[in-house]
Amino acid sequence: MKTKLGITIIVMALGSCIYGQEKLWTLEECINYALERNIPINQKKLSNQMIEIDLRQDKAKMIPSLIASGNQNFNFGRSVDPYTNVYTSNDFASNNFALNSNWNIFKGFQNKNTIEKTKIDIQAGKLDLKETENNVTISITQSYLQILYSDEQVENAKNKLSSTQAQVKRTETLLRVGEVPEGTLFQIKAQEASDQYSLVNTENQLEMAKINLMQYMELPVEQYFEVVKPEYDDSLLVFIILQDSDEIFENAKNALPEIESAKLKIYSAEQSLKIAKGANLPRLSLSAGLSTGYSNNRNLYDRETTIAEQEIGYLQSDPTELVMTQKPVTTITDLNYPFGQQFTDNFSQSLRLSLTIPIYNNRQVKSNIEKSKINIQTARLNAQNTNNQLRKNIEQAYNDMIAAAKNHEAAKEQVKNLERSYGDTKRKFELGMINATDFIIEQNQYFDSESNLNRAKYQFIFTEKILDFYQGKPITL
Repeated sequence: MKTKLGITIIVMALGSCIYGQEKLWTLEECINYALERNIPINQKKLSNQMIEIDLRQDKAKMIPSLIASGNQNFNFGRSVDPYTNVYTSNDFASNNFALNSNWNIFKGFQNKNTIEKTKIDIQAGKLDLKETENNVTISITQSYLQILYSDEQVENAKNKLSSTQAQVKRTETLLRVGEVPEGTLFQIKAQEASDQYSLVNTENQLEMAKINLMQYMELPVEQYFEVVKPEYDDSLLVFIILQDSDEIFENAKNALPEIESAKLKIYSAEQSLKIAKGANLPRLSLSAGLSTGYSNNRNLYDRETTIAEQEIGYLQSDPTELVMTQKPVTTITDLNYPFGQQFTDNFSQSLRLSLTIPIYNNRQVKSNIEKSKINIQTARLNAQNTNNQLRKNIEQAYNDMIAAAKNHEAAKEQVKNLERSYGDTKRKFELGMINATDFIIEQNQYFDSESNLNRAKYQFIFTEKILDFYQGKPITL
């Protein structure tokens, strides 16, 4: 059993490693994964749901309320019966039922303006959510391109190390036959050690780039994480700038959500001012109620009147002769007062129309109006700052793209020239016409130019994609 369990664990582990090695993440998959799991995005979604609930609540305030209530009372000792208003010393139980409604007919247009404000806040919230998603998309794209750049740097470092190792082997052979001095081998081996160090550094940078991307994606760091590497042929990368920064900025203002969101927040602040001013207007409300109840201390009374002879005196002449008369006699009998009959008899209705006119409320309304005006100015400044910041970002990205394009062209020319020079220097070194120092200098310059070319290439690609994204174009590689 232990053997089977061990084999199962090994197979599962190998399967996991194989799956991890086979999985290649595209940029689109990375972005979609991050958008689904990003915490600020999900928090913004919940916040927007809260605003939508507020809107439903604001609309509900426009219709009358309806509240039903009921209670059961037990009284002991001397107390007042709620339905007879008579003090009694008997223990009794009572209950009452009520149905009340209230309707704010006019409230200084506050309910109407609150609904309009909440609708604006919902639109602004959706745009803010889109802005957050855009920021995540840009971060993912930058991290993805950093992986591609770091991967090419690793390949460049490997090529450089391989070239140096080949010279080490050749120099060792020449040293054995006495054609080169021992110092030449030491110089080449020192360069080999330096190249190995550089390779380790570039590999570490690649791993850090992968970790950064996984963290942006809210993906637990995995040992095997690879991305799809699109092929970029430098000869096909034509850096033609067809738009100026002003045109890109105008397109971005219509495409990016933060500009429209800033405008909506100004409208929202203006609605808040209307709401604050509405508190100065009279308020009219209508309320109505129905109520009834029951008490077991109440009784019905049956009155029965009969005619009976009653002695009223006697004759003075003959005291033995009684004088009689007929007089009505009333008999009162207590009867049970049933719940249903009390429920009907105690039924009452009420209707009330209330008018409230604010005269002085300790400056509260005036202060709210003044604060609302300041909030409008703040919202306008925020909109202007958003507009200015976007313009600065576009100008910076535009200039970075031009600089990267120029650097790329210069780096391509440098690589082409250094490649020829390096090939020539390599042949001279192998023929013993130059020393190791000159060869190492030429080799470092060549591979450094390759590194510079990669850097300029990915810098241009990133800034170009960002400027396209600012204009509403999807990011694709």
